[in-house]
Amino acid sequence: MKRIALLGAKGQLGSDIHRVLKENSQFEIIPVTRDMLDVENTETIIPILEKLGRIDVLINCTAFHNTEQCEADPLKALRINSIAVLRMATYCKQNSTLFIHFSTDYVFDGSKQAPYTEEDRVSPLNAYGSSKAAGEEAIAAYLDTYFVFRVSSLFGEAGASGKGGNFVETMIRLSKQGNPISVVQDVIMSPTHTQDVAETVRAFLEKEITDYGVYHCSGEGACSWYELAVQTFAFCGITCETIPIMNSAYAAKVRRPLYSVLDNNKLNRIYPMRSWQSALEQYLQRKGYVVIHGGEME
Repeated sequence: MKRIALLGAKGQLGSDIHRVLKENSQFEIIPVTRDMLDVENTETIIPILEKLGRIDVLINCTAFHNTEQCEADPLKALRINSIAVLRMATYCKQNSTLFIHFSTDYVFDGSKQAPYTEEDRVSPLNAYGSSKAAGEEAIAAYLDTYFVFRVSSLFGEAGASGKGGNFVETMIRLSKQGNPISVVQDVIMSPTHTQDVAETVRAFLEKEITDYGVYHCSGEGACSWYELAVQTFAFCGITCETIPIMNSAYAAKVRRPLYSVLDNNKLNRIYPMRSWQSALEQYLQRKGYVVIHGGEME
């Protein structure tokens, strides 16, 4: 029996990982929620983890990921996304525990204009990206046995607590108001269903992969936020006037990469990621926005 401690077990990503890993009877999942461990209190992390007994795998789904809040409070971003991660890595080093952590496409600045590989140099534009990059560096400095999965533009059934849902849910909610929706068309990324990330983690654990390091784990392909909104409405059969606008039209408080598509080739050799369109379709079915009858969508 593999004992797995899952931090952030009730979040958008953590809840899917919890559900997917529970399907394997050889995994004993120890869900750790915020009321049990507030990772911002970094000095408590190791003592609390020690109380859990033997842990074979530590999965960290905690993060401070609201980009505007990170910019306003960079010290909090550093504590949660970097220092807390260092504490976790220290614990894993001391206890020979496999560490699984999640990072972001925002460690890149978007200047490449071609899908980013794991070998590309990080160059974050904002406090959130900088804190996540520092977390990656802390793990690599302390550990040999770890997986860092960089994800992008997550959407999951639980929604992101720090963001009040996710982009897909926001578009559906706005469409019901009957007004035109303006969506940015020149920011390009790889939308990712948390279900797919969870199944990737399960595959790595079940196959006992030992090619440790950083992996890109995002929906296959690329699109703009405008294209994601339009595809969402198409799948749901929603008629909504959607207006493409340029990112420069927004008075943004945070610099974001205009292009942050991730190259999954390294991961695909172990666990192939599906297209973002297929993942979005499944998400909308699970949420009840799209009904299947006789194998066809309605």
